[in-house]
Amino acid sequence: MGQLISLYKYYTTRTDDPDPLTTLTSREVFLVQSSWDPIKKDLTGYGVQLLLFLFKKYPEEQQNFPFRDMPFEELGASKKFHAHCSNVMYAVDSIIDSLKDGELLVNILEKIGRNHHRNTVKPISFWHVKETMLEFFKKMMNDETLKAWDKALQVAFGVVAKELDKKN
Repeated sequence: MGQLISLYKYYTTRTDDPDPLTTLTSREVFLVQSSWDPIKKDLTGYGVQLLLFLFKKYPEEQQNFPFRDMPFEELGASKKFHAHCSNVMYAVDSIIDSLKDGELLVNILEKIGRNHHRNTVKPISFWHVKETMLEFFKKMMNDETLKAWDKALQVAFGVVAKELDKKN
């Protein structure tokens, strides 16, 4: 029954109704949110995998985190690391949940930008996260869904970067 409802929603979502703030269409929001559902079932586990992948791809990014001095090899077993991964993924979850409300989404993203300014995080770090997420999701999602994620992350991290640029 759930698959039938998902198919119905997929084919009835519009592609000609971009949100005035985010430019995301109903179809793009549906694709991002529905593809997030399986990940949502294990946010910490996926967060650990994602951040380990980020640090493998961009080792310098580990310096932006509270476990900057921990050897890469020890991160996977660290509860401090797991806790932070959980926080990161809950932040992503709030972004995904807010995609249908552009004004709320922008406020959440601006707050993320302000919070990361305190740690002197640069906009490039968010672009590294975007690239890593898309590469990570490649094995789980089809091209149309990846394209929707690309657009959603471009919009989201664009708002965060703009906020960071105000402060840096």
